[in-house]
Amino acid sequence: MKHLKEKIKTWFYSKTLKQKLRFLFITLAVSYITIFFLIYSFFIKRNMIDYVKDNNYHSMISIGNNLNTEFGAVSTMSQLIMTDPAVVDYLKSDRSNSPRLLQNAMMTMYDIGNTFNYVSSIYVFRMDKNYVNVGREVTYINRNIIYDPKWQEEIIEKAGLYAIRVNGDGAFKAKSGKPVISFIRLINDLDTQKPIGLIVINLTTDILRNSFKDMTSQDRHFCYYDDQGNILLGDERVKEFQEMEIGQNEFEQVSEEGFFYTKILSRFHIPDTPFTIAKIEHLSFKKYFSSQAIMVITIIIALTIVCLIIIGIFISVYVANPLEKLIQYMDSLKLGWQRKESLRLSNNDAVYLKNVHNYKLIEINRLIDELLEKEKAMQKAELEVLREQINPHFLYNTLGTIADLALQNSADEVYDAIETLGNFYRRFLSKGSKEITIREEVAIVRDYLKLQKLRYEDVFEDEYDLQEDLLDIKIPKLILQPLVENSLYHGVRLKGEKGIIRVSVYEKDQRLHIVVYDSGVGMNPEQIQSLMNENNNKSFGLKGTIERIRYYYDMDDVFEIRSKEGEYCEVDIKIPL
Repeated sequence: MKHLKEKIKTWFYSKTLKQKLRFLFITLAVSYITIFFLIYSFFIKRNMIDYVKDNNYHSMISIGNNLNTEFGAVSTMSQLIMTDPAVVDYLKSDRSNSPRLLQNAMMTMYDIGNTFNYVSSIYVFRMDKNYVNVGREVTYINRNIIYDPKWQEEIIEKAGLYAIRVNGDGAFKAKSGKPVISFIRLINDLDTQKPIGLIVINLTTDILRNSFKDMTSQDRHFCYYDDQGNILLGDERVKEFQEMEIGQNEFEQVSEEGFFYTKILSRFHIPDTPFTIAKIEHLSFKKYFSSQAIMVITIIIALTIVCLIIIGIFISVYVANPLEKLIQYMDSLKLGWQRKESLRLSNNDAVYLKNVHNYKLIEINRLIDELLEKEKAMQKAELEVLREQINPHFLYNTLGTIADLALQNSADEVYDAIETLGNFYRRFLSKGSKEITIREEVAIVRDYLKLQKLRYEDVFEDEYDLQEDLLDIKIPKLILQPLVENSLYHGVRLKGEKGIIRVSVYEKDQRLHIVVYDSGVGMNPEQIQSLMNENNNKSFGLKGTIERIRYYYDMDDVFEIRSKEGEYCEVDIKIPL
């Protein structure tokens, strides 16, 4: 992924301004159309989903009301059968097997049952476990279940009201294998109000289908569950219904949303029944947009593309072309000192850029000259320091001192002095590097003062107060040794008594301070003022060192001299961190 990103980035940067602008406008056009389409479809889709969800509850209640209306009609039918004299005579007679009573009851049940839809079979049970029935299809019966007290408990508690059960809770089974809806109620004697029998009207599942038949469509499907979660009635979307989780709330609704489709799943438990109606509705992409909306979107997109094309042509003619000419002109310039040239451009902004570019060329040339002068000055100052230390007088005096040590048969001291001299020049030259660490710079000073002690052992003592965590910071080389040399020759040595030369390194106010202190003759304010005078011999090495530091860090405030005549002198080099 990262490699692909870098590849695209490299490809884009390699293109010309015109190609980038063309790519930009194509990207803008595609992005605009895509974003417009997504935003529009999102709001339409969201509104449609909210609308469907709001209506689902009312639709489900309407279906439940339709079903209860059908059950109300069945209840009326059951009352007609229960109160018919032929049926009452059959239930109250002591001769349950009388052919005439059976025939009369069956005729009544058949005639009344034919006036109602969805009737599969009708059963009328006597309290002595005998019964009479009529039906349009074969239905198997289990009388043991029917006369089980637990099975009759709810029906008795209803006190004449009806109960709805699927397959009579196992008491009935249609030969076709399809479930039947058992409408059950207790038959009481009108005179004594004591139970004299039961009536069971088994209905086909068409009564369930009829409750939603006017609401189905290609994208809207319904299904009925019983209270055990078994599907009683469904269509080709049975698998989707089986995957739908049935909760315990009266009404539940969830949605599964994709980019081009949305599926809303709803369920409603119909009160006073063992049924739950479930609904799955698919909102396809085509439903989000009407033909009028598509026309409006097309017009807006077309106008947008035309506007982008016009803007692209304008930018190409009045911006890209002049800038391309200016870029070609700038590419034609060579490195080094640049020369200002005339370039004919029609665009005012491009002309302005050309003029600014020419002015910048002049400024660049000036800065190049200034940098060269600074570099020359720094190199000159470095060469002066090197020249002074490679000066034959310093080397001659040091070698003379070593010779005296040799005459005194002090082999260890001679070896140590020669090793110190070698280390001094090795660090001093520092392999031609322009920068060294403070640690290495202090080592040069240590070696230098150690060599000077061979000649001026009773003249000075050297001390070091160094902040350890600052010693690995790199600074311009040879800025400390000239200051120490000034302290020795123009401070301590002239006082005529043993003095101290102290080198300190510390941090204060986000500045690195490198301080050289000596307890020599010191200076008065007038001497300090004239110290930086180019012709002042006492400023040996100091002026060049200060100038080098100023050039290197590009700032003026890099040093401070604190002194009291006859007591001390302190040079503080302040370097930014």
